[in-house]
Amino acid sequence: MNDGNNNYKKGNIVFLKALNKAQKLNLSPPPVLSLSQWAAQYAYLSKETSAQTGRFEAYAYQVGMMDAITDPRVEKVSVMKSARVGYTKIIDHVVGYYLHQDPSPILVVQPRVEDAEDYSKSEIAPMLRDTAVLSEIAPDPKTRTGENTLLKKTMKNGASIALVGANSPGGFRRITVRIVLFDEVDGYPVGGAGSEGDQIALGTKRSETFWNRKIVAGSTPTIKGLSRIEKLYQEGDQRKFYVPCPQCGEFQILEWGGKDVAHGVKWDKDEQGNALPETAHYVCKHNGCIIEEQDKPDLIKGGEWRASAPFKGHASFHINSLYSLMPNARWSLLVAEFLRVKSDPIELQTFVNTTLGETFEDRGEGALSELTLARRAEVWAGEVPDGVVLLTAAGDTQDDRVELEIVGWGRNEERWSIAHVVIDGDPDSPALWQEVDTILKRQWYRADGHAFSIAAVCIDSGGHHTQRVYEFCKARLGRRIWAIKGGSEQGGQRSPVWPSKRPTRKSKGFRPYIIGVNAAKDIIRSRLKIEQPPPDTACPGYMHYPQDRDINFFAQLVSERSVRKRIGGKDVRVWEQTPRARERGFGFGGLLLRSIVWVNATRIKTERHGRSYGTKSRTHENG
Repeated sequence: MNDGNNNYKKGNIVFLKALNKAQKLNLSPPPVLSLSQWAAQYAYLSKETSAQTGRFEAYAYQVGMMDAITDPRVEKVSVMKSARVGYTKIIDHVVGYYLHQDPSPILVVQPRVEDAEDYSKSEIAPMLRDTAVLSEIAPDPKTRTGENTLLKKTMKNGASIALVGANSPGGFRRITVRIVLFDEVDGYPVGGAGSEGDQIALGTKRSETFWNRKIVAGSTPTIKGLSRIEKLYQEGDQRKFYVPCPQCGEFQILEWGGKDVAHGVKWDKDEQGNALPETAHYVCKHNGCIIEEQDKPDLIKGGEWRASAPFKGHASFHINSLYSLMPNARWSLLVAEFLRVKSDPIELQTFVNTTLGETFEDRGEGALSELTLARRAEVWAGEVPDGVVLLTAAGDTQDDRVELEIVGWGRNEERWSIAHVVIDGDPDSPALWQEVDTILKRQWYRADGHAFSIAAVCIDSGGHHTQRVYEFCKARLGRRIWAIKGGSEQGGQRSPVWPSKRPTRKSKGFRPYIIGVNAAKDIIRSRLKIEQPPPDTACPGYMHYPQDRDINFFAQLVSERSVRKRIGGKDVRVWEQTPRARERGFGFGGLLLRSIVWVNATRIKTERHGRSYGTKSRTHENG
C-alpha cells in the first residue's frame, strides 16, 4: 500500500512538473517585443532579396520607423522616402511580426496586381522559407488551396496575409484585416480602384472593426501638391532624422543643400572647372565643418528622430539616400548622378524623387511665349553648326503638303533645328514622295566642309494618308525611316516616348511606332524652358532655332499648355490647346512629332561620334 502511495506521489510530482513546463512553453504569452527587437532576434535575409544573407541588422534610422509601427500609441505610420534606404525590408519585417509575434490578418496593397504577385514571389515566399519561426507556421509551399495561393496565405496559427493591386476594383471586397500596408502609394492609378473609389480609403475601411489596427503607408514622392505620400506625411507629426556633426556635435538633418546655400553636399572642381564627384563631402549647417563619407556610419549611429508637429496617433517620417549606408548610396555616386541629370528637368525630377525623397515642384508654363522663343533665334555658319554630331529628320503629312524638319544633335541631347522644308503637292502622288526621298538623301554641310547624312527619320502616319506613309517607310526601314503615330492617352496617362520594339520589313501587317505623346510634350516643353546659354557654350538638352523661322512657327510650339485637372477624384496634368491657339487655328500635334526627342536614337550615337561643342563650357557652383 505504501509503495502504491509513493508511486502516486512520484507520478503526481512528475505530472505537476510536466504541467508547469507546458504552461511555461505554451500557455504563457510571448515576451513583448518591438518590431526592431523581433527583427534582430528572428529575421533572416534571403539570397533572393539581399546581397548579404544572414541575420538582419537595422540601421539606426530604420529602428525608429520600425518601432513606431508596433508602438501601441500609434495607429498610422507614413513614410516619405527615397530609394536605397531599406524600406522594403521594414515592410517585410512588419509582415513577419504580425504573422508570428502578434498573429493578425494583414493586407498589403501594391500599385498593380502584377506588383502584388511579384512581391509575394520575391519577398514573402523567401521570408516564409528562410525565417525559422515563420517556416514553422507557414502553409506547405507545394500545396495550393484556397488558404494558400500567390495572393492569400493563412498561417497555422490563424494569422493571414492578403495581397491586392490598387488597380483592382474587386480586390478590396470581402476582406477584414487589422494591419494594412500601402506600398508605393504615389504609384497608385489615378482615379482610384475603378468605380470603387480611393484605394487608401478602401483599404483603411477594411480595418475599421479593429480597435488596435495599424495603417502603414510608404512611397517615394512625385509632384509637389499632387503627391499622396506628401499629403500623408504632412498629416502626421513630420519626423526627420537628426545627426550630430562629428566635429562640433551640433545636430542637423542631411539635405542636398544646393549652390545657393553654404551647407549640404559639396564637391571640388579641377582647374578647368570640371566637377570631381569623388571629392564629395558634407558641410555642416551650423559651423561649416567638413564631414567625410567615412564619418557616415558614426553619424547615423548617433542620430535621432525629431518631430516638428504635434503627435495625434499618426507618426510620419522623411528619409533620403544621404543617410543610407548602402554601397550604392555613397555621396560620390549621388553627386555623379546629379551631375548627369541636372540640366534635364525630367531626369532631375527622378533624382529629386528617388534620391532625395522629396516632391518635385512643377513650376507650370511660366512666361514662355512665341516672342521669347523668337528672340532666342540664332545665326550660325554653314548649314550645320559646330557642336552637331548627328542628323535626324521628322516629317508630317497634310492634305496639300509634307513638312520636314532636319535636326542636328550634340552630346547630351543638345538640339539644333537645321532646316524646315515644306514640299507642296498631293501626298497620294508618287512624285511628291520622290521629292521627299531626295531631300532625305542629300547631305548637309558644316562651315568647314564636313558633310552630314541623315541618320534616321520618323514620319507621322496619323491623318488622311496613313497608307502612303506606311508604304514609303516600310520600303526604307534599312535607312532607319520609320512611321510614327501618337498614342491614345486618357486622363493624364504617361506612356514611354518610344516603344522598345521597332517594326520590321518582314511584319505581315506593318505597324508604326506608337509614341507616348504626353511624355513627349512634357520633355519638349521642359527643354524649351531651359535658359538660353551664352554663345559657343554647351547646354545639355537646349533647343536651338535659326533666325529664318517666322513667328507662327514659334507660336505652334507654345500652342498647348500643361494644366492641372481633377479626373476621377485625383489631380493630374493634361495638355490642352490655349484659347489663343484655337482662335488662330494652330496645332502642336504635327510640330510636336517633328520635334520629338530622339533619346534612344541619339544618346549612344552622340557619345561615339563627333567633336567638341566649341571653345567654352558652362561651370556651376557646387550643389
